[in-house]
Amino acid sequence: MDLGLAGRVVVVTGGASNIGRAIAQEFAREGAAVAIFDRDEAMARRTGAEIADAGGTVSVYPVDLTDVEATAAAAAAAEGDLGPVSVLVNNVGWNGTAEFFLDLTPERWEQAYRLNFFPTLNATRAVLPRMVERRDGCVISISSDAGFGEFRMSDYGGMKAGVMSFMRTLAKEYGRYGIRANSVCPGLVIPEEDAIGEQSLWRVDTKMGESQIRNIESGIPLRRRSEAVDIAWSVVFLASQQARQLTGQVLSVSGGFQMPR
Repeated sequence: MDLGLAGRVVVVTGGASNIGRAIAQEFAREGAAVAIFDRDEAMARRTGAEIADAGGTVSVYPVDLTDVEATAAAAAAAEGDLGPVSVLVNNVGWNGTAEFFLDLTPERWEQAYRLNFFPTLNATRAVLPRMVERRDGCVISISSDAGFGEFRMSDYGGMKAGVMSFMRTLAKEYGRYGIRANSVCPGLVIPEEDAIGEQSLWRVDTKMGESQIRNIESGIPLRRRSEAVDIAWSVVFLASQQARQLTGQVLSVSGGFQMPR
């Protein structure tokens, strides 16, 4: 099936590792030109080289997505190098260790905001004006099932709920300009060791034991956790022409762990 993505320009934030890496790879396989925005330059260039070696079109932009001016500069550079950005995938995020709310510090709240919500606002602001001018564009943000309310995830879940609300608001405000905005909520995705860079916050903060993983899997109706490629396939579909009437939607890719209404 032709998804109509060949020749389109796609920005993937946090595109160096894990889910972002899989998303960048799948868009490249569909013939899109991919711009990887990531602070981990070494891993971003490695992922970019893998895509290029497979025949894809890719450019890498080392950037801290919490920096407003640097993000705007990266977006302008991507458009200058590759052409008008048609699709933005907001993938930057961090969930840290699970803690009860009263055990969290204000510093932790701020970090949750700066890494899970602000980069989505920032990157969207960097590309949306030109999408509006062209009356064409698609924004897909990676949220989380924690955004529906999960035990010991008050800060992370709150930020991810904000991402979902932001996408719905964009869909309502800018649909008249041909802009679509949707959210994808991954279930548990355990990255392969070679799919994450040295700067990945997963490597630093988010290790899980086998017993904990098995307990989570037992509560999933399909009895298996998601893989990064499952999320990537869903994102690519939402960016395609086959999804042209889908906007303001939340898609949980979790094996049925969450079933949004």
